[in-house]
Amino acid sequence: MSERADTRPVLVLGLGNPILRDDGVGWRVVEMVESRLCLVGTAETVTTDRVRVEFDCVALGGLALMERLVGYERAVLVDAIQTRQGHPGAVYRLGLGDLPTLNADAVHDATLKAALELGRGLGAELPDDITIIAVEAADVLNFGEGLSPIVEAAVPVAAELVLQMLCDANHHHEGANPWLI
Repeated sequence: MSERADTRPVLVLGLGNPILRDDGVGWRVVEMVESRLCLVGTAETVTTDRVRVEFDCVALGGLALMERLVGYERAVLVDAIQTRQGHPGAVYRLGLGDLPTLNADAVHDATLKAALELGRGLGAELPDDITIIAVEAADVLNFGEGLSPIVEAAVPVAAELVLQMLCDANHHHEGANPWLI
C-alpha cells in the first residue's frame, strides 16, 4: 500500500434534501460518482490508486455539517445552488471563499465558514482542502423526488467533474494541490 493510502480519507459528500426536487441534486451526483468507482454492493469506502474515498449523502448544514467533516484530509461537497445570474443546470466549482456570507439565523444554524472556524478553534481535525461542486437549481421549493429535466441533465457533468478531481488527486506530484480552485 502506498504512503498516500495511509493518510486520512477524502470525503465526497452530497448535500440537500432529496424530496425537494432539485435540492436533491447533490445526492444524485454523489450516487453516480460512487457507482462509477465502486462495484455494486461494495462498502461506502473505496481506495483508488493512492486515495481512500468515502461517500455519504446528508441533509445537514452549519455546525452539523462541520461535525460530519471531522477526520478527513479533503472534502468535496456537492449541492444545489441558486444564484441571481445563474442558469439552471450550470455546474460550478467553488472554494469556501466563493460562498456568500449569510446571517447565521438564515437557513442553517451557522454558515459553513463560521462553523469551520469554530471547529478549528476547538481543535477539530477538519479538512484543509474543501471544494464545492454546485449545480444551479431551478426548483428547490416544491416537494418531489425527481429533478427538473435541466438539472437532471447536469448530473453527469457534475459527476465527471468530481471524478476528474479524484483522478487528479491520484496522480498529482508531492507538493502539488489538485484541489485548488
